Formats: sequence, C-alpha cells, structure tokens
Amino acid sequence: MRLTDLFVPETVVTDLPASDKDAVLAAIVSDLDAKGLIADADAALRDVIARERVMTTGVGHGVAIPHAYTGGVDRLVAGFYRTRTGIDFGALDSLEVDLIFIILGPRERRREHIRVLARISRLLGNADFRGDLRRAGGVDDVMGVFRRFGER
Repeated sequence: MRLTDLFVPETVVTDLPASDKDAVLAAIVSDLDAKGLIADADAALRDVIARERVMTTGVGHGVAIPHAYTGGVDRLVAGFYRTRTGIDFGALDSLEVDLIFIILGPRERRREHIRVLARISRLLGNADFRGDLRRAGGVDDVMGVFRRFGER
C-alpha cells in the first residue's frame, strides 16, 4: 500500500488554522465533507470525537492520528493536515500536535482501516519523515515526501 494511494493532493492541507482539538477535528471533517468525500459529516465528526474521548490519538512527536469507524463514509477516507501552530491533543508525550493524519472508514472495512493505521504508524517512527513533512513548502512538497517514504 502506497501513501500516494491514500493521501491525494485534495486531502492534503498544509496551513490549517489551529485553536483547540475539537475545533481542528471539526475543521478537518468539514474540509473533507466540502470535497465530497464524506456521506454524513455529523456522524463522522461525532464518531471521531467519541473515539478521541476514549483515548487520545496524539501519538507523540507532534503527531496525531484521529480515526474512527463510522457510518459517515462509504469508503476509506484519509487526509493529512499540518497546523500553523501546535495544539494540545493530550498526546502521550505532552508535546503539541502540528501533523495530523485522519482516517475514516466504514465499519465493515475494519481490516483495511487497521492496515492503514499500521502503515502510517510505522512511517511516523522515522524522524526524517516527520521533519520533511514539517519543512514541506506546500501540497506538492508533501506529496513528494509521501512518494519518497511511502513507496518503499
């Protein structure tokens, strides 16, 4: 599975305004909905926030991977968002988050959803990958990072 199969230019945003976790999650779901990728934005947001309340998706190193099984999507939807400033996600290492990978999947496609989470988690262990995402100038640069690291 290649990152460029999951994250396409329309689902990459490099300058998302940040205020707090719930507002950022709402802005991300709204963005994906505006792009026609979500069938029910209210359900998707409700499920993402409910999942976040169970346990933070702030995985450390300034990264969060909010995700949910939801009836709000018909197929797997993935997006990458970089915030202008860090936000408190309640991350395990207490660092503010500026790199957000969102994954929304239909309940009946759990296996695919888990594979995507595992793939992203492995890549995020690479400091060069995280650093290159932070230094990327725009969407084309982010896609270049995904190609360099995610095609392996």
